[in-house]
Amino acid sequence: MVIMSFATCFMWILLPFVPHDEFLITLVMTLASAGLCFTDVMADSLLVEAARGENDKNKGIIQSWAWIMRFVGGLVASGAGALAYDRLGSSQTFLLNSMVPVVIAIVAMFIPDKQTSETTDWRETSGKLWSAIRQPTIFKPALFIFLICVTPGYGGVMTFFYERELKFTANEFGLLDVMGYIVSIMGTMIYKKWLRNVPFAKVFFWALLLSFILENTLLLLVFHTNRVIGIPDFVFALIERVVITLVGQFISMPMVVLGARVCPVGVEGTLYALLMSITNMGDVVSSEWGSLLTSMFGVTATNFNNLWKLMLLCNCFDLIPLFSIKLVRPEKKAVVSSPEMSI
Repeated sequence: MVIMSFATCFMWILLPFVPHDEFLITLVMTLASAGLCFTDVMADSLLVEAARGENDKNKGIIQSWAWIMRFVGGLVASGAGALAYDRLGSSQTFLLNSMVPVVIAIVAMFIPDKQTSETTDWRETSGKLWSAIRQPTIFKPALFIFLICVTPGYGGVMTFFYERELKFTANEFGLLDVMGYIVSIMGTMIYKKWLRNVPFAKVFFWALLLSFILENTLLLLVFHTNRVIGIPDFVFALIERVVITLVGQFISMPMVVLGARVCPVGVEGTLYALLMSITNMGDVVSSEWGSLLTSMFGVTATNFNNLWKLMLLCNCFDLIPLFSIKLVRPEKKAVVSSPEMSI
């Protein structure tokens, strides 16, 4: 974690001085992201190990606090980043940002590192991982999480719609982002306090159903129906962002808690990273699939005539995970082939 944090720091220091070449800038940003991702995966592994010690009454507390702190960091960054850019400029902001990985490295030095005399064989770990993945209590929730993430999205199109059609200003976009972080924190706290002990399937069902209904109300904004009933565009978009983000947290939090709970002993870090990679891969496929449908409907940055058709079709795909709730079974003990791997 220390080494990769400093590697990320070096990339951010290098970024302002890299020649304005597309390949070099992309390479430096990729290496910076890789360093942070490496550190993030290790931090998630530590969280999974800690979460494994939670009893049924306290399940989800560690993950909830972790995500609250994640969103608080995002909220601080969204405000401080804009302020730093206005006051210091891009180069100084990049250099200031390079100090964040240094803080991560310093904190990492104080994390207790368990010493063990056992050697780790990648073949043995791979065998344990494959044995764990074959368990229905693991691959079925993983498939369900993938189905949630893989449905086509049209978020990028809505950004252009807000900017070009509704004429939202930079400050209004900033307010939408800030409110998104604030509501994410609120949603995580609500889940932590009242929904942790509710069965995963029940939380997923109602959250997905509400999300499906709320996403379709965005059609009122596209058709400008909100103006007819006297609601300004930005107010309607802000309310939608608040409510949809709140409901979205009731989908995201069970996903990360479920991912941590199904990880067996011995491969918790590798398996949890794999589960989170599934969500990332689902997001990539969702974006590409959404882009393909956007092109098919002829929706562009200036032409929104068929936007409502694109939204309806994408929203219909969101019914797939809703009808796949059966993949999320009540939690059972996962057993893998190795005796020391059973939990």
